[in-house]
Amino acid sequence: MLRKTRLEAETFARERPAQATPTGEHGLLDDTMDPPGTAVPTVILHASIRHDGKLQVLADDQRLLTDDKLDVLERGAMAVGLVRGLIKGNHLQDLVRGRSVDHPSLQLADLVVGAGRAVARWHDGEDDPAGDDLHPVVAPLVDRRGNAHGRGA
Repeated sequence: MLRKTRLEAETFARERPAQATPTGEHGLLDDTMDPPGTAVPTVILHASIRHDGKLQVLADDQRLLTDDKLDVLERGAMAVGLVRGLIKGNHLQDLVRGRSVDHPSLQLADLVVGAGRAVARWHDGEDDPAGDDLHPVVAPLVDRRGNAHGRGA
């Protein structure tokens, strides 16, 4: 379903102001369609649940991940975890940005995202040889029955 919203998302992106506008009292940018806005706090929260020690999180250096926004995302992840009783305290030691040219882990993440995108396009019916080749490897990472699914599944 998410893949099928691409045209609507592109229209939204074209029609919104060129500069992102501050919203709310925390100064979050109006970038709710951007994955890091939800992915970063989700990763922090789930890692905090699984690990007892302090976490060091490295996020890809992107235009939307300003220092202020990272602070808000960090506080949001901790607040959700504490309020819901999922964690007992702040497990985050560092949340920093880095560039993929300096950090091999970010280069690997970029490769995984590219492979996932190729497989998603292939699933959506696009003629993508990379998606066809990568499907048997990538699909099981998303769905354990991934090898059994074909296009449009």
